[in-house]
Amino acid sequence: MKLRRSLTKLSCASIFALGTAMALSPAANAMKLKQQNLQEMMTESQSIISGRVIKVTDGFDNNRPFTEITIQVGSDAKGKLKENSTYTFRQFGLIKPRSMGNGKVYLGATPEGFSKWREGEQVIAFMYKPASITGFQTTVGLAQGKFVVRNGKVENRFANDGVFEGLDTSKLTAEQQNILTTPGAVDVGVFMDLVGKLTGVQQ
Repeated sequence: MKLRRSLTKLSCASIFALGTAMALSPAANAMKLKQQNLQEMMTESQSIISGRVIKVTDGFDNNRPFTEITIQVGSDAKGKLKENSTYTFRQFGLIKPRSMGNGKVYLGATPEGFSKWREGEQVIAFMYKPASITGFQTTVGLAQGKFVVRNGKVENRFANDGVFEGLDTSKLTAEQQNILTTPGAVDVGVFMDLVGKLTGVQQ
């Protein structure tokens, strides 16, 4: 499976960075990249943000590397964020390795398996709660919980592998049931209707 193959590609530097992140965050179990379906991601999410990434920067906070992401919120399926507000959070790791100006290069970039962000992309982000010590935050299930919308279709980094497995289909419409067996990207409207039904919030 695509998810399992991805897990075998961690470099030594990424493993070190991932271990550091796990030590700093209460989401240590989530950071093992256990495969999660849509219901599990929704249960662990603080917010489910549909919106556009408008800014991505990086830096250091108390010598901890971070990437800072700002999203223009279109909607929050859990109803905690207002439409047209902005949501900013910091995720562990730099955008890319950085020269420290002394002939050395800091390699603490975003670890393999974490979500990667680009300005201008339209996303649906299942946001885990911030870490209590560092305040760092990421998507539930790491890259599993960040979906990108392109041409009216939505999928995560793993082509939605496992996202729809094990869901209760008894109260779903025919369209919603159809996407459960559709490989790869699925219609964003039907996807958000399904999210709304599972959360009990009308989209």
